Amino acid sequence: MSRPVTIEEMLEALKEKYKTSHFFKIENFSLIRKQISRVESSAFISMVTNGRKLLVYSNGYGGGKNHVAIVVEKQASINVNLQIELFVINQLQPTWHSKGTMALPSDLKWKGDSDLITHADLETKGYHIGDCCIFGVRFIGIQPAESGTAECFDLIEKPLNHKVTWMMTKFSSLEPENVHSSNEFVVGNRKWRIQVHPRGFKEGKDKSFSVYLSGEGFINNVPRSNTFAIFKLRVLDQVNRDHLEKTYSGWLGEEPDVNHGFADFMPLKSLDKPYLVNDKFYVGVEFEVISVTNSC
Repeated sequence: MSRPVTIEEMLEALKEKYKTSHFFKIENFSLIRKQISRVESSAFISMVTNGRKLLVYSNGYGGGKNHVAIVVEKQASINVNLQIELFVINQLQPTWHSKGTMALPSDLKWKGDSDLITHADLETKGYHIGDCCIFGVRFIGIQPAESGTAECFDLIEKPLNHKVTWMMTKFSSLEPENVHSSNEFVVGNRKWRIQVHPRGFKEGKDKSFSVYLSGEGFINNVPRSNTFAIFKLRVLDQVNRDHLEKTYSGWLGEEPDVNHGFADFMPLKSLDKPYLVNDKFYVGVEFEVISVTNSC
């Protein structure tokens, strides 16, 4: 199946026609179904819709494993009662499929459709083309904006610059009780730092060498959103090349933090050869998968 117009032309036409809607294009949908239970948009901003996110569950939730589910989630205090319509775009028409409108009271944290569309219909009726799907929400009864809004979510395997190694010199002179950070580096569409606690952090205090990955700022004014990543944190074996590594998988918040890693990465008694040689110590990260979100 092929679209009658390009995806870019389709989105521009949809935004112009449905000025109170937010469209969420998801690329690599097949990979997402394998790797992530849900996909989330940034908190989109459009008048009274300010501070809401779309969540798409590619394999359903609440027992609906043969369906795609979709949810609108409130991120901020919004004292407005709304009517909404949740939908998925048929890219051959283009039209959309929905279950009709529903109330979204101001005191409700989230509202959703647990069985928006079956996997069978998604695959065979024009909703999943070129491994891309377009979901969205329309807000009813509000003043239209100049245009609807749209963003694109993609999941990338082995992204550019997916391996970063931090050489720590004069390791013995580091303040053992402090957190130490690498220089910033860019993977995907945001900046990162490796952070270490030489004498451990939280439950690893005075027992383990702790290693974390911290998500920092974003590049090129891309939407601020949580980032899904699968990555390995490692300490390099400088003698035998038998590196010590652990894998982390999950969502990293849009604000800088140190919660994504391992308090018990390695015992303090192991901070010697073959990992520490000539007072040099190497810590690295390798991204296997990362999500990126862009306006479109």
